[in-house]
Amino acid sequence: MLLRLISKFALLCIMLLISAEIEAQTQLIDIDARRIALKAEQNIEMASRKRNPQRTFLVRKEDPVLVKINPVNYVFGGLLYFYQTSLSRQFSADCLYEPTCSSFSKDVISNYGPVKGVLLTADRLCRCNRVAQSDIHPLTINEQTHRSVDGYEIYQTIKQKNKTHCCDEH
Repeated sequence: MLLRLISKFALLCIMLLISAEIEAQTQLIDIDARRIALKAEQNIEMASRKRNPQRTFLVRKEDPVLVKINPVNYVFGGLLYFYQTSLSRQFSADCLYEPTCSSFSKDVISNYGPVKGVLLTADRLCRCNRVAQSDIHPLTINEQTHRSVDGYEIYQTIKQKNKTHCCDEH
């Protein structure tokens, strides 16, 4: 009889320990679920900010007067602004590069002019597809966005390197 009472007491203690452990694990799961939900909300907010960035027109206030009154800049600027604010939202955001192709186009046109800007944009658009994805160098990929960093500044460094090599040879 005493042995039976001791075994029931031991069983009751084990059941209490198990229920306490289950309670602790449940609390940890709740904390993890709240943390995951908060992180998901933050990711959704960050993604919506990336999808709907503040768009600017190609012509800026600080540009010289000749740039401001040039009708070609207004045509390209208007087309790019229309594409970024209206059309690009209808397509999936699947650009392989960072900045996106339309932002790259805006940057090169404003920095190099319409002729070289259109040529560089055509080059970029030809490289922005899944076939060309195999040619992307792994060191240029941004870890957070998983996109290849390819801004217009790269063309300035290539131009400067070519000038340096030309001057060194003579």
